Amino acid sequence: MSTLRDTQLNAKLKIMAKPYLVPAIKRAFQVIDLLAKTDAGLTISDIHRALKLPLSSAATILYTLEALGYLERDEAGGRYALGIRMLSFSRRVADQLNLPGRFLPLLEGLVRESGLTGHLAVRRDGESMYIARVPGPGLLQFSSYVGMRWPAHASAVGKALLAFLPDAERARVLREIDLRKVTPRTITSVEALEKQFRNFRRLGYSWEIGEGEVGVACIAAPVFGPDQEVIAAISVAGSSQQITKENLRGIGSLVCGYGARMSARLSGDARYDASSVKRSSAN
Repeated sequence: MSTLRDTQLNAKLKIMAKPYLVPAIKRAFQVIDLLAKTDAGLTISDIHRALKLPLSSAATILYTLEALGYLERDEAGGRYALGIRMLSFSRRVADQLNLPGRFLPLLEGLVRESGLTGHLAVRRDGESMYIARVPGPGLLQFSSYVGMRWPAHASAVGKALLAFLPDAERARVLREIDLRKVTPRTITSVEALEKQFRNFRRLGYSWEIGEGEVGVACIAAPVFGPDQEVIAAISVAGSSQQITKENLRGIGSLVCGYGARMSARLSGDARYDASSVKRSSAN
């Protein structure tokens, strides 16, 4: 009798093991993927047309995801965008990727070429946080350490992590953080920051001179994940005599090249090699 039951159970398990897509779950992820590709958000009608979903299905999916905190709705325009809870997943992915372990050799290479202190950072609660540090070779050393946090708007790594966010997410983050003065040079105006961010996106790297600490300057570049979302930033730091307006472009290109190699390593793009950094630093 038990043999018969075991046979029947095994037969059921084989049926259950067959690949099967749950339509409702598939549609929900299609909505999430669609919203992840837009900065301005989408209305129910936009999603209905783009995915060819019945309006009732689109409305139900959006209401459910909003109620769970995965989407946010703009009351004025009725547009939906990814919510804070959804964005928290990207932070967990970054943690699980072991970025310091993956990128330490590249960070060491950047320090050797630049002669400056190197950092790798991620965004945490409106601040930038160092997750890896390689000291520069000179006598001048900085008191930075792994786990150290800076206000995102006052650090080059923070500016890179903000500048390359989707517009809607960046606007939301800037509303939530305290744009306080850290030094007399710290930029505290959203309008001034957005103007600076546009320039950073055009160049591919960010910088600050004396905004986070008097006499210290920093240049950073974003590191992108497989879906082109910014998940980290790489930087070099030095004194305001080591990093100046005159050498900003050359060092920025060098940092940008190493950031591109880190991004390529995450995406599996083998087109980037050591020569790509040398080319970028020569521009």
